[in-house]
Formats: sequence, structure tokens, C-alpha cells
Amino acid sequence: MVHLVLIKMVSFIIAGVDLQLIHHLWLLPCAFLGHLVGERVHRYIVAAEASLFFRVLGVVLFIVSVIGLLNPPN
Repeated sequence: MVHLVLIKMVSFIIAGVDLQLIHHLWLLPCAFLGHLVGERVHRYIVAAEASLFFRVLGVVLFIVSVIGLLNPPN
């Protein structure tokens, strides 16, 4: 899988696509914080009772479904 990404990125560089790498560097701290928060929430949910996990999963799926119904694709 990594090879495919490498081939694609090299193709972009050869084609002269501006990758805007400086903007990606600014986003790394945000991605890192999101990763840490998500990992902590995941550990909490997994360590709790199974019913809590399924309740949280159900609420998230319900919210995503409602958003999808209220904002259908064009």
C-alpha cells in the first residue's frame, strides 16, 4: 500500500503539482491532538461495559443517519 502512495506522490512531483507541503506541516499538530483524543476516548469506551460501547456506537450511527437524511446529496 505504501508503494502505491509513493508512486502517486512521485507522479505528482513529476507532473509539477504544487503539493503545498508547508500547509501540511501546519496541520500535523492538529492531527496529532485529534489522534491523542481519539485514542483516549477509544480506551475509555473499550474499558467500560459492553453496553456503554454499544450505546455510544448507536448514538453516533443515529446522528450520522439523521445528518444524512437532512442533507441528501445533490
